Amino acid sequence: MAKPCSTHHAPVDSGADLVSALAQIGAQIDHQPLRSSALARIMRETFHGSDAGGAWDWRMAYDLMQAAAVQMLLRGDGAAGDIAAARLLASRLLTETRRSEQQIRLQQFSTPLPFAALVLRAAAIRKGETVLEPSAGTGALAAFAARASATLVLNEIDPFRQRLLRAVFGGEVTGHDGEHIDDLLQTPVLPDVVVMNPPFASSVDRARDKHIAAKHLVAAAKRLATGGRLVAIMPPGFTPERDAAHWSRACGLLTPRLALTMPGQVYRKLGTSVETQLMVFDKVQEDGEMIRVPVRDLDEALAYVDAVAATRTEMRPAQRAEAIPHARPTVPSSAPRKTAAGVVTASKHRANVVRPLSFTNFDAPRDNMPVSDIYARYRPQRIEIAGAQEHPTPLVESIAMASVAPPMPSNTGSDDLRLPTRLIEEGDLSEAQLETIIMAHDAHGRDLPGRFAIDDDQTKLTRADDDPDARAYRLGYFLGDGTGCGKGRECAGLILVNWLSGRRKAIWVSKSATLIEDAIRDWTDLGGSPADIQPLSKWKPDQPIPMGDGILFVTYATLRSAGKCGTTRLSQVLDWMGEDFEGVLAFDEAHAMQNAAGSEQGRGVKPSQQGLAGLRLQLAAPRARVFYISATGATSVHNLAYAARLGLWGQGPEYPFPSREGFVSAMEAGGVAAMEVVARDLKTLGLYTARALSFDGVEYDVLGHALTPAQIEIYDAYAASFRTIHHNLEAALTATGVNDASGETNASAARASAKSRFESTKQRFFNHLLMGMKAPTIIRAIEDDLAAGNACVIQVVSTGESLLKRRLETMDPEDELVEGALTPRDYVLGYLEQAFPIHAQKLVEIDGNMVAEPLRDETGALVVSREALALRDAAMMELMTLAPIPSALDQILWAFGDDAVAEVTGRSIRPLKADDGHLFIEKRAASSNSSETQAFMDGEKDVLIFSDAGGTGRSYHAAQTAKNQKRRRHYLLEPGWRADAAIQGLGRTHRSAQVSAPFFRVCTSDVHGEKRFTSTIAKRLDQLGALTKGQRETGSQGMFREEDNLESPIARAALRGYFADLAAGRAEAMSYESFTDWTALRLIDKDGVLLEELPPIQRFLNRVLALPIHMQNALFAEFMRRIADQTERARAAGTLDLGVETLRGERIEQVSTEDLWTCPKSGAVTRIIGLEVTDPVYVLDAEEAMSRNPDKLPMVNRASGRAALISARPMQMYDEDIVTLMRKAVRPNGSSYLEEMRFESSAWEDIGRPEFARLWDAEAASLPKTTTTKLYLLTGLLLPIWKDIPTTNERIYRVAPDGAAAMIGRTLSEEGAAALRARFLVSNPQTPQEMLTVALGTTAPVDLGRGLTLTRRRVAGEMRLELGGADRGMIDGLKALGCFTEIIAFQLRVFLPHGDGIDTGSILARIVGQEAARAAEQAA
Repeated sequence: MAKPCSTHHAPVDSGADLVSALAQIGAQIDHQPLRSSALARIMRETFHGSDAGGAWDWRMAYDLMQAAAVQMLLRGDGAAGDIAAARLLASRLLTETRRSEQQIRLQQFSTPLPFAALVLRAAAIRKGETVLEPSAGTGALAAFAARASATLVLNEIDPFRQRLLRAVFGGEVTGHDGEHIDDLLQTPVLPDVVVMNPPFASSVDRARDKHIAAKHLVAAAKRLATGGRLVAIMPPGFTPERDAAHWSRACGLLTPRLALTMPGQVYRKLGTSVETQLMVFDKVQEDGEMIRVPVRDLDEALAYVDAVAATRTEMRPAQRAEAIPHARPTVPSSAPRKTAAGVVTASKHRANVVRPLSFTNFDAPRDNMPVSDIYARYRPQRIEIAGAQEHPTPLVESIAMASVAPPMPSNTGSDDLRLPTRLIEEGDLSEAQLETIIMAHDAHGRDLPGRFAIDDDQTKLTRADDDPDARAYRLGYFLGDGTGCGKGRECAGLILVNWLSGRRKAIWVSKSATLIEDAIRDWTDLGGSPADIQPLSKWKPDQPIPMGDGILFVTYATLRSAGKCGTTRLSQVLDWMGEDFEGVLAFDEAHAMQNAAGSEQGRGVKPSQQGLAGLRLQLAAPRARVFYISATGATSVHNLAYAARLGLWGQGPEYPFPSREGFVSAMEAGGVAAMEVVARDLKTLGLYTARALSFDGVEYDVLGHALTPAQIEIYDAYAASFRTIHHNLEAALTATGVNDASGETNASAARASAKSRFESTKQRFFNHLLMGMKAPTIIRAIEDDLAAGNACVIQVVSTGESLLKRRLETMDPEDELVEGALTPRDYVLGYLEQAFPIHAQKLVEIDGNMVAEPLRDETGALVVSREALALRDAAMMELMTLAPIPSALDQILWAFGDDAVAEVTGRSIRPLKADDGHLFIEKRAASSNSSETQAFMDGEKDVLIFSDAGGTGRSYHAAQTAKNQKRRRHYLLEPGWRADAAIQGLGRTHRSAQVSAPFFRVCTSDVHGEKRFTSTIAKRLDQLGALTKGQRETGSQGMFREEDNLESPIARAALRGYFADLAAGRAEAMSYESFTDWTALRLIDKDGVLLEELPPIQRFLNRVLALPIHMQNALFAEFMRRIADQTERARAAGTLDLGVETLRGERIEQVSTEDLWTCPKSGAVTRIIGLEVTDPVYVLDAEEAMSRNPDKLPMVNRASGRAALISARPMQMYDEDIVTLMRKAVRPNGSSYLEEMRFESSAWEDIGRPEFARLWDAEAASLPKTTTTKLYLLTGLLLPIWKDIPTTNERIYRVAPDGAAAMIGRTLSEEGAAALRARFLVSNPQTPQEMLTVALGTTAPVDLGRGLTLTRRRVAGEMRLELGGADRGMIDGLKALGCFTEIIAFQLRVFLPHGDGIDTGSILARIVGQEAARAAEQAA
């Protein structure tokens, strides 16, 4: 701990000078009052200079005066007459009228001598006892302890006061921070008594800390011996009503006896008049009463003090009580009346009782009931926890996750798994939360297979089982509960379990420094002390962390930082942890470690330093109990690299994938469906859980805004302006020499930079423009909601603060701020000013290649292209003439006023509108987020706007404990680009223990280009739901549809086809020339051939966004029709990636069940289920078919006489690089596609409607009424054997067979099922059935004996079983046994019949049996 630097300019040369000064002052006050002139003279002589010259200050003079008075007291013997002597001596001292900066900073107010005498009288010190004074000051309390013949242990952080104490008392005086006195005090002595007067409102490391006195008291209480007494002078705010958390912590260690509220006049002579409390505690475990009473003066207090002094116990308990986080004491909520003493009951001993967390295992897991197509009600499936309460708000789990059960934990009744009884019985930790703690504790009891060595970079493990220095790594656990489920409480509970088992060091890593408030709240709710959690930022990077036991709170950003001397924060944390750290290492908001291993997508593969720091922390602590926490674990499998402790990949057969790269490639091959399996199977392995709050009562709708004619005119004007900027940008690139005259680039980096910055600027601009245009509709909706008695919450991402600051920097201070000055238009103007290419380039030859580099004049300055400058100025001029649209955030704020709107965005400044309509800038404090949130929750404001930056971790729901319990109307005004942030935001108003569920409203407009924003979020929500909840449909939570995702493979294929139509002039929305002119996108090369690398869909969507409304609407309508056609074709072909779909049928019969593999750890079984699905055949009659297909013509095939409805015009289908014209044909038994060339040469021709109806209905009547399909489903645990599953089909289905439980699995073909049987069920085939199983599952020959082999082969497109090795003499015999022959390519081949209705096994048994008999005869 760094000690505060003294402000004294001329320190005394020796202790002798101090002793002399003390003696002189003592002589002055021995018989008469001290005069200020006498004190000033002594100070000048002692410090060899004046106070005006900086040699000393009056704070030092007062300290010397107090120390001299203490020295006078020490001359007396015994405690008799202490108060009278103290009063007499205090009357002779000066009134302290001057203060220093250090006195204020360290709250250095000495204890008045009469008050000190009263404190020691309450302590009832016995001769020979040890007394600790952790903030000794000038020694007033210590003096009276010495008069009582006690042994002193003194601590004082101020260096000058330390020297005074040494001069007065002699002996050692330590200089620790009293907040950590128990950890820092090196002496093993446990004091019998603690007397203390701690600082009230400031600490060494924080300018203001209103809880600092309580933290000092708790630290001293930890050091106090069992049976000892603690007497403290405390601030008036330290009460159970005003500081429940710290009061509760103190009462977990001590029993309160007395609390006297002392008037401010007690401290009058020391320069302050603050009220104080004299408080007495005993360190005993017993019920007791605390007297709480205000007194008028010290005389009135004396009777209470003498009474409590007499209660000090003579007997000390033989054993120190177990130090556990305490229960909250039961105290009256109202303050005691001033006329009489109030009695407070201390916390009951039962509340502190710790008991094992016992539970009962279920052999058959509990089946949780589905409540919708995608959710099931949640209850622990494998265990019943004794005494546990249900979660306060119902929880649900995705159907996919509910279909599997975790393994039975093995730690029931473990002495290592204990919690205070109160937390279980009173529901402070719910049943679901306790289950998480049990499962995580169980996982932490297992290790990853093998032993590992870590590389020099500390980011990769290598298996080295034979290396004596290799380490075993403990398994981790992943908590994926949704926002609002209480993940912080579960984390605190897991830390508490380990704390009670002696592992009292833990690390809590989180996303933001402000989230320490939530961590402290969760920890104190379970009985911990706020002082137990300390931020790493409290200490400089280059100094060791002095904290002993405790929870170190670290942010990801801090973890990756370093100090001035090169010491990293990571090494600082590792030093504190020690080599054998076994505590909890919790990664809250673990998705902040995304990209820990880099990504091959986008630009480059460089990993994030934040992710690497988290990865290194895990790998450097092999025995740490790693606990990942995230409601949004990852939006891509690439981002799961940080989860190194789940055993997903590693070297050896025990791991499902050999490396992270292998895992990623397998998941990508399986699509989103494979991601769903990851979450589900990790739960089966006991390493993952993911629940969500039930959406019972949650409602959704879309608030649509139709642009007004005036807004359309403004939008179109901006679109025209961006068209100009596009053209000017291209011309400027040519003018500066970045491009040559043909448009080819000379400087690809410069061109890419200019264009990418412009595209991102344009994207941001149109996002803000649309938000601003939607604001009037949103404001009207909010007004209606408020009138209906609701409270409104608006979610945004951007606040425009940087824009406002830049505008203010460029404004003249005298200029008036107007609405038009603060619009998103400034984003584009800023780009034009700062990033538009205006600097000329020159071509130079480097290694035979011509490259461009900036042109400079003779002074070295960059040369500006006058043509490019003119182009930029023209673009700026056109933009500045357009009508401004204020931001939506400001419009809402101005509409309702800041007195009605709580803003939790983190903005430090904001524009407000006065009553007369003029704007002014308001500066906002850093604490405004907390105060504004509280104002909303207390009902002082009914509208709240929050952003990701300001709202992370906060709660805005209609909480049962909040004053504002109105139903929340949550407006998703700006979803942003990050799916995880959007869902986290929605979770701010939908949380546990709420009075009512929220009403979500997605705000959109009728501008088709806005799909640019909903598309990105819809795509990522699909992946998010798959990875975190095991089912993609859970991601969007009902707000986005499948077709909103315009970045899917089908949409990309549709776009390529549409580009081909545009280039060929076949598009109806606009011509190619117009498209190129408005979007500046090229689709064909100079020879008129379609480009191989066409613009990606994101760029297309960006450019369409900047088209006039009528153009983009027409373009989008045509493009969406293509997507619909492609989707329908993919669905018909069975290639549409549908994820976990419910397999439906009129009848689903389970015809077979085979146990394939059993996991040795979890006991989970992988099975092959045979199903027969019977579906009704729905056949449309002719009239209905024609009405449903108005774009198709009735036709007849004259060759077959069959009728069909066929597309009137061909459509373009894109398959990889081949574009094919196709027509869709709809027939009574289904639909298909005909290539245009085949259609033109076929017998199809037009037909009249009556004849068409006759032919269609006749065929429809002849069709079967049902159809039956056989398929296999691989169910159960799939992840560990993923590498062995055939990859021909990755479809994942949910199936509910008739009369059987629902199941989820991966579909298999006949060949796939056979291959798995061969791989897992038969290792050395001996019987005919085993031989058949192996032959069906592999293409390798199976030896039947006597030279015969059985091989699976594909002949004429069908699978056959061929007998090899048969000579001519065996053919007739094999035919007689049931085989058949066929001549193929002039060769006679023998086949074993196989298929439905054929008993292939019996035929093979006869063949093998005959061969065995023949071999026996020959042997005889």
